[in-house]
Amino acid sequence: MSTKKKIMAYGLFASLITVAAPPVSAKESTSASVEEIVVTGSRIKRKVQANSATPISVLGNEEFKLSGAKDARDIVSLLPINAGSENNADLLTQNFTAGTANVNLRGLGVSSTLVLLNGRRQVLSATQTNDGSSFVDIASLLPALAVERVEVLKDGASAIYGSDAVAGVFNMITRDKFEGSEFEVELREKTGDGDQRDINVDGVIGGSFGENRSGHFLAAASYLDRTLLTGAELGFLDPVDNSSGFGNPATFRLADGSVQPDPQCLEFGGFFNSGSAFCRRDFGPHLTYVPKEQRLQVFTRASWDWSDSTSLWGEFGYTRNDIQRAVSTTSPVLIPTVIPVDNPGNPFAQEANFLGRAYWPGFEEKPEDNFFLQTTNRFALGADGSFNDNLSWDISFVSAQNDAELNLRDVVVSRFQDALEGFGGPNCDRGVGVAGLDECQFFNPFASNFNAPAGSALANDPSLRNFLVAESLGSGESTLNALEFNITGSLFEMKSGSVGFAVGVQRREEELSYVYDGLSNNNAFGFIIGGQDFSGDIDVTGIYGEVVVPVSDDIELNVALRFEDYGGAVGDTTDPKVSILWTPSNTVSLRGSYSTSFRAPTVFQTQGVQTTFQNIRDANGSATFAGIRTFGDQNLTPETSTAYNLGVSWLPSDNWRVDLDYWDFSFEDVLSRVNAQGIVDANPFDSRVVRSSAGTVVLVNTEFFNANAIDTSGLDFSIAYTHDTSLGVFTPKLDGTIIDSYDLTDSNGNTIDGVGSRNARNFGNSTPDFRANFTLGWAKQNQSAFLAVRHISSYEDDQTTTPVDSFTSLDVQYSYSLGEWLRQGSDSTVTIGMVNVTDEDPPLIAIAGNFDSKIHDPRGSRVYVKFGVGF
Repeated sequence: MSTKKKIMAYGLFASLITVAAPPVSAKESTSASVEEIVVTGSRIKRKVQANSATPISVLGNEEFKLSGAKDARDIVSLLPINAGSENNADLLTQNFTAGTANVNLRGLGVSSTLVLLNGRRQVLSATQTNDGSSFVDIASLLPALAVERVEVLKDGASAIYGSDAVAGVFNMITRDKFEGSEFEVELREKTGDGDQRDINVDGVIGGSFGENRSGHFLAAASYLDRTLLTGAELGFLDPVDNSSGFGNPATFRLADGSVQPDPQCLEFGGFFNSGSAFCRRDFGPHLTYVPKEQRLQVFTRASWDWSDSTSLWGEFGYTRNDIQRAVSTTSPVLIPTVIPVDNPGNPFAQEANFLGRAYWPGFEEKPEDNFFLQTTNRFALGADGSFNDNLSWDISFVSAQNDAELNLRDVVVSRFQDALEGFGGPNCDRGVGVAGLDECQFFNPFASNFNAPAGSALANDPSLRNFLVAESLGSGESTLNALEFNITGSLFEMKSGSVGFAVGVQRREEELSYVYDGLSNNNAFGFIIGGQDFSGDIDVTGIYGEVVVPVSDDIELNVALRFEDYGGAVGDTTDPKVSILWTPSNTVSLRGSYSTSFRAPTVFQTQGVQTTFQNIRDANGSATFAGIRTFGDQNLTPETSTAYNLGVSWLPSDNWRVDLDYWDFSFEDVLSRVNAQGIVDANPFDSRVVRSSAGTVVLVNTEFFNANAIDTSGLDFSIAYTHDTSLGVFTPKLDGTIIDSYDLTDSNGNTIDGVGSRNARNFGNSTPDFRANFTLGWAKQNQSAFLAVRHISSYEDDQTTTPVDSFTSLDVQYSYSLGEWLRQGSDSTVTIGMVNVTDEDPPLIAIAGNFDSKIHDPRGSRVYVKFGVGF
């Protein structure tokens, strides 16, 4: 049987079995009694999935609580359709995005999912991923208690929303009608290896005001205090995989061409790989797996019925996230430096190139810290009303800004070279002083300095530390201003109902700029190299139209078209979407859609420049960290996508619900960074590959281009059941995604089968072919419980050729309502739970870090206790 037929068979089989899940919300099970609302994917008012021609998943506030999800990263982890998001702190592949979170639907890239708040665009993060992708930081959007639900559109939607809605839409909806107040305090702590803790304090208050209670307000705030988790606290790390040949004790390339380790390599903690002369050190204990965070979030919203036909509203959001990440005391000095013969520590009697790190933890040193500050401000206001019974309008303006402050520390190469020659020290004047005398000092890069007595020529003066190591400071600013106006209503009546329509226009302006310190501008650092100032902007005008035609009593046709103009080399694009809904009975609805979508190049991809670093495996099999410098290109054109979806919803009774969707995306002209590993693989001596005097890769220069394609298809399934018994209400559910194909076509026209692969050597994302959640909820009177089994299939690691094992975890939770125990008129609840009950480690991969941070979570088991009260 073919793979595609197997997928369809599995899906149909799954639809016939009873499985487990959180409760189906009232909005899903009793659609006939629900007020019509605008559901993500259309400007025309809808009710639920069965009444929509496009596939939508809805996660409500209660489901968040039942599942144990606490923040945006946890919410995304619940989605089987998410593949390749970068929400774990991995300094090896995510250099500047610590503390952020994003969505990656269908594995089409973090830039290809449009993120909305109450249906409106959000500002892009000022930081980019290692591959140069821009994204909305969903961790900066809302306090958890302000979220009513998250609607995930699993279909292309550029015809409605414009650029970025290629893989779908992630729309967070606030609790606009909430009355009362709620407060929660939660302690969440790691129970296995290591000591890592989260303390969350959340509160929300909402109510009505004004004459005849014509106004409503919502205010929410949250505070997260998260402690650090480093590799020193984890038990699954492999010292060999996490070792570096650029350590301390170091290795040296001599003038005669030979490579020699420090004579005291083994004495001071180094080791050798078979057949290698490089003195290696295990840096795994100094890697950060969870950064230290202090995050404050505030969100307010107010609305007011100005008249019988007009309402006004405004929103304000603020997030500040202070992040601290531990790294090795100093990073490798990748830029070639020369140790002269007269350096007091030189035992080789000839010049030598230094291949190592200036300092290393363990000898009166401690790991260094990097600091990041992410700040987001958002202001939105608008109005909506009606001209008559059949015609309504709305207008909105969003202004938002994300600021990123970067503070990294690294060795300044010129100072390091001066110190090797005896002219080190803050008060040394090389033009006047004498090497090694008075204020001018030698730096001894050999292990002989570790036990040399103070004052000895072999000992390094402590003041050299602050001379050699300096701060690399960067400041980024990303802004969004968006003005939008929409008109919706009915055109005319047909026998089967009214023909609805929506038209609208949007104007948005996006800007991005970065400023670095002088040392960074001059590429002065030995490992992080530096950063270049840049600034750029994009102005976009979009116009769209949508119409819904009730072809018959049971068939509805939806057609949408959008035109967007970017000007300049990017140009303009026009994209349609056609969808159809057929409801042959009260229990069955069939849907189908066809659309084209697009994603325009971001400001960063056209005008930016960024230097990151990653693990590069060389042609001889050795691995090393190298700088990756990416340049923007103003001649890039928009990506284009063609997508179709065929789905069915079946509600055989009030307590059953089955949703199946087969989807197919053809993504062309994909905006990607030329893969640095791929450059080295194709030609180890490509002109873009800069090597040290020892032959190791120091820097790979790369750029963005439009030459790739991704074709992916698969099946989504969701089956839910509610069973009311004398023992309580049981609500089982199974939802998952099976990926049939994930074909990656490179710039040379070569097609790679990327499904079931980590895709480390190409531009794709880690793509396990199967993900599923099996959940079971139970509630009776003042008690409730929840169990979840989460499974991710195994997949291949194309970088090491070793399979990545499958991963299955178990989550549990129990809640007890104390009623009015705290005070009259209140409702208090105590909740205890555990994530990853069996403390499963992420599948081991033979790379630095030892796990795939884009798929798995390194935190192991976590227990939490939460107290909540509502008034």
